[in-house]
Amino acid sequence: MTIKSNKVLGISFRNAQLLKSALTHPSHRNEAPDPNLEDFDRLEFFGDAILNYVICSKLYRTYPQADEGMLSRLRSILVSRKILSRIAKEIKLPPHIRLGKSLSTQRISLKSKIFADSLESFLAAIYFDKGLKRTEQFILTLYRGYFDVKRLLRLDPNPKSTLQELSQKIWKTLPVYSYSPSGTGVKVTATVGKNRRITVQSKTRQMGEEKSARLLIQKIRQEFPVRSKRSSSGKKLRKTF
Repeated sequence: MTIKSNKVLGISFRNAQLLKSALTHPSHRNEAPDPNLEDFDRLEFFGDAILNYVICSKLYRTYPQADEGMLSRLRSILVSRKILSRIAKEIKLPPHIRLGKSLSTQRISLKSKIFADSLESFLAAIYFDKGLKRTEQFILTLYRGYFDVKRLLRLDPNPKSTLQELSQKIWKTLPVYSYSPSGTGVKVTATVGKNRRITVQSKTRQMGEEKSARLLIQKIRQEFPVRSKRSSSGKKLRKTF
């Protein structure tokens, strides 16, 4: 892909070189060095900081009743690779990313990281070209619809960690995972407490652990419904889980 203009995704950049830098992955620069380009990794680093600031500010204002633990959990979901990659694909950013030939056939999991990193780098470019206010507006537009707590908890990229937290909070113990061979992979059982367990079929242990943890979290939340409070903005807040 060649960047021939200073406009991407409807955003016009005064500094076209900055836009080019943000969308040029290191794999491409390694194959075609360009001393005039800004460093992609530095832009990604800065974009990550801007994204965290905007997301934290939005969560802090939206859920004034939430404690530090809940705010941290929601932020970690919103800035996770899974969500960033999803948003990058939703806005059709990947076709604008310049990759090296060595990455053209890479597995999807690696490309998901590239999409997420590139989105953060793109955010940094917007910041340096247009300032914080415009960048914040762009980020909040990207995340419109993602600040619903129920939806976020379903999108949790680390269900094992969440299940561990719930298990320790309610039963003062850790989840236990057990395995048995299956003709198409492995059966994984996640257990918390004395008799709360979920068994799933999966290709690998890791996939089975995540799937069983996610399903067991849903079961626990049905068994221990949380009380909803309303924030000053009138939005419901799930306080405990």
